[in-house]
Amino acid sequence: MDSDTKVVYYERTVPYSVGVRFFINDPQGFVLNGIHNWVAVKEADLRNFKMANKRAITEGLIREIAEPSVDWETPNTYTDEALDDLLKNTFKLKKALKDITSVATVARLLERAKAQNKSAAMVELLEEKLEEIDEEEVDAEDLERVMSKQG
Repeated sequence: MDSDTKVVYYERTVPYSVGVRFFINDPQGFVLNGIHNWVAVKEADLRNFKMANKRAITEGLIREIAEPSVDWETPNTYTDEALDDLLKNTFKLKKALKDITSVATVARLLERAKAQNKSAAMVELLEEKLEEIDEEEVDAEDLERVMSKQG
């Protein structure tokens, strides 16, 4: 989209997935869910969007919102310097690991700990956390696969 193009945003208001179409008879559409909670519609296409999604709008399944923020606060984003800082203090590392949910972040920590010849206890702590997160992701994928087969 051009920087001059005006955009209107819509988000789902219900705890389940909602399919939206960009125009009547849109064969593909878009699904608003927990991962993709909002959609952008060019102002020029707004009339078609509203007509195609009349029911979802009138029943309150989706609503117009201000531009959503794309600055996510997450404990999974660390710079290399921040990771090195965590590896300097086992107490700080343990505290940070409670909130980290990303395999990639823990794997980076583990790689840096091994490269810096950190203690065996610290490496073991990171390996345990990596295994724990990896098992959680596998369980979530299995659950999603089972649910999609039932649906």
